[in-house]
Amino acid sequence: MDHHDINRRKFLAQGVGAAGIASTLTAASPAQAQGAPAPPVIDSDAPLARYWQQPVYQLAEVDLATVAQELAAEQIKERHRIYCLLLMKLIHRFWNGNKHGPIGLYPQREAQREETLDPHSASFRYRGDMFESPDPLRVRWDRYLGHNIACLAVDGKGEIIDFEFNHNDLFRSSAEHAESRMVRRLFSLTDIFDNWKTGEAIPSKSRAFSLTDVTLYTSLESCAQCSGVMSLGRVKQVIFLQRDFTTYVIGNIMYNLAGRDADDQPLAPLPIPASAIDLPYFDQLNAEYTAFHDALLEAKKHDNKSAAFFVAPGARSVDYSPSITSYLCTDSAFSIFRRGGNEFDNMRVLDDLKISEDNGVWTNKKCLDEARRFFQYADVEGYRGSPHKL
Repeated sequence: MDHHDINRRKFLAQGVGAAGIASTLTAASPAQAQGAPAPPVIDSDAPLARYWQQPVYQLAEVDLATVAQELAAEQIKERHRIYCLLLMKLIHRFWNGNKHGPIGLYPQREAQREETLDPHSASFRYRGDMFESPDPLRVRWDRYLGHNIACLAVDGKGEIIDFEFNHNDLFRSSAEHAESRMVRRLFSLTDIFDNWKTGEAIPSKSRAFSLTDVTLYTSLESCAQCSGVMSLGRVKQVIFLQRDFTTYVIGNIMYNLAGRDADDQPLAPLPIPASAIDLPYFDQLNAEYTAFHDALLEAKKHDNKSAAFFVAPGARSVDYSPSITSYLCTDSAFSIFRRGGNEFDNMRVLDDLKISEDNGVWTNKKCLDEARRFFQYADVEGYRGSPHKL
């Protein structure tokens, strides 16, 4: 077992705020134990200087009860759940688990096999597009364009701007992540003719000038690249559906270190786990990924191909990697996103939990109507993610 792989996951799963971890990290830092001087920053009150002598867990911890007090209101949590469930339905709609292509053996994807093939074969063909439709004009495709990771951008009043998928494989890149693609998209909206409205623009200004009021909903906790791009774009906050244990809560760290502007507004997006808005799928995805991770390491130890993630035809190669992007191809992940999509279809907002439309902010009922209209649009215009025509 690779101790590095397992330790970083368990470190975060057990909570960076635990006193035992904090004391361990503090004791393990010789420079801190010797009273190391503050870092060479111009302003002695800069966030890095203030955190320099503090335990690491304080830098990696964000107290939502203090910085996001609005999350105590049920109508705010309900509002966020609308867009989180829409995101889950969009991912389910554009699902593709063929990470190593459609031919071979994916032991974790039994429900995604093509039905017409010989069940006794050593390899199978797996479906890419899992969407069911009798429309003969819809083209079935199985090319893997990127991971099943996506994000949705919503402005301050509740209007949906757009959504994006990870497109690493399409561009043969490891940097085409959903959030960074989304921010670049937001900066170029005014240059693209699109059937979907892009919201009310600031006179003579690009849509990008209003990102400080934008919330990104993303299916996976953001990496350092995306956290940095969102920070540069001045995105208000990011709500994520699942932890990425390999990012070491970098979003929290950047939020704490970026500081605030002259108007006391954060200079990095506030990271909010979906558990804070009472979305049950957050814990489900984390638990199922943990089980997948441990099972793959055990399978690798015993070279158990029947429990691998992928076996190429003729067993030319076997993938035992417990990566989160592989987990997001499995039947387990697909089932959770399907449940979220079904909940979106049946969702009803409570009549007594409305946000006034004073100052242009929409009611939750209007937000839900908007979300359903957007899915109908994306369902027709979308291709593995973005509904805009490019």
